[in-house]
This record gives sequence, C-alpha cells and structure tokens, in this order.
Amino acid sequence: MAKLSLNQAAKYAGVAKKTLLERLKSNDLNAKLSGEKNAQGHWEIDEAELDRVFRKPQEEPHRKTVSPPLIKAAKTSETGALEVEVKMLREQIGAMTAERDRERGQLVDQIEDLRTRLDGAEAERVRLNALLTDQRDKSGVRVKRGLWARLVGR
Repeated sequence: MAKLSLNQAAKYAGVAKKTLLERLKSNDLNAKLSGEKNAQGHWEIDEAELDRVFRKPQEEPHRKTVSPPLIKAAKTSETGALEVEVKMLREQIGAMTAERDRERGQLVDQIEDLRTRLDGAEAERVRLNALLTDQRDKSGVRVKRGLWARLVGR
C-alpha cells in the first residue's frame, strides 16, 4: 500500500490532522497509529495502518451489508413520512392564515366602529358647547349705562 502525507492521511481517514498526531504519539496499543518521518521530517503513514485504526463500521468484514433494494425501501418510507409531515404543516399554516385574516377583519370592524363613535362624540361636544355659551345676538341689546356715563353723555 502507498504511504500518505499527514494531510492526505487525514483526508483518507476522514479525521483531523490533530487526531492523527495524537494517535501517532499515543501509548495506547489499540489506538496507536504507526508512521514514519521522511528525510524532511514529515510524517508518512501507510494506508493499511489507517484502515486498521480508523476502519469504518460498514467496512468491517464481519458486518452484513445492506442491499440496495432495502436502502431504497427505507428511503421511500422515510420520504413518505416526510411528505405526510409537510402536508400537515401546510394545513396548519393555512388554518393559522385563515385565523389571522378573521382576526384582522374583526379589528378593522372595531376600528371603524370606534371612528364612528368618535365622530358622533365630537358632534355632541360641539352641540353641548353651543348650549352652554350665550348665543344671543348682542347688536340689538342696549347696554345699561352707569350714572357717570349718563351724566357725562357718553
């Protein structure tokens, strides 16, 4: 098998370079990763060593692989469940939208009623204000003059 640089090995194993360095320096025999430093002082790790330490569960020989038809069936049932959930969520959104529109209509009606009442109250205020003030015509009324004004003739 080929020797890989630390970067290549990290990509191959699907782990971070830091993880590889920790495993290279580890004292635990089960977790230890073997590797060599080249002439430039860079780590080189064999692919087989990466497979030994970072073997993925589906790559284990004793595990039974799932056949494509079963995978497709699982995806189909999952898709069906998601479609049902999407349908239910859309129905909830529709119900919420209808409720919001109904409430908005009630509020518009209430605002119109309050405006009508306010206009009526303003007209009533003007009417009552007119009753409270003296509305007689002052041009035809003689003003009673005092004694001094009568004597002086003003």
